[in-house]
Amino acid sequence: MKISAKRVAAMGVLLAAACIVFLIESLVPPLLPMAPYVKIGLANVFVLLVIIYFGAWQAFVFVLAKNLLTALIAWSTFAFLLNLAGSLCAYLVMAGLYAAVFPRVSLISVSICGAIVSNIARVSVVVLLMQTPSLYLQLPFVCVFSVAAGVIVGVLTILSVKHLPERLTNYK
Repeated sequence: MKISAKRVAAMGVLLAAACIVFLIESLVPPLLPMAPYVKIGLANVFVLLVIIYFGAWQAFVFVLAKNLLTALIAWSTFAFLLNLAGSLCAYLVMAGLYAAVFPRVSLISVSICGAIVSNIARVSVVVLLMQTPSLYLQLPFVCVFSVAAGVIVGVLTILSVKHLPERLTNYK
């Protein structure tokens, strides 16, 4: 498949925006003090937009590029592992749900599922790295937080899809 310059430019802008949002979000103090590695994941708005407008394969490349770029900027192996696990798991769930059930299920539901899986993956990575299975006791709180985070990301994605002009979303 031939990729046009307009598509590459649009992906680059979305990638830059996702990285900036991710870096700004990483500066915010933890919203769940007992689990400081859990976050809202506002950059997933851009991942969902790429899934919608470009497809699952290009969204996979987008997720990998976002994680590599933010790891180079943040320069933290621990954060890279957390973010990669969370991003890939969220991507797999969101792309799968979008492809399988999207018109019947809202983007908010897709986003909520992605947020839950992402934060469970992040907790799992912390458990593996720190060898503390007792951290799984946090999962009920993390899942409640993830539902709220998924609603926020889903609403922002719907607003973006609704209000972006067609000339900015037609990348054929």
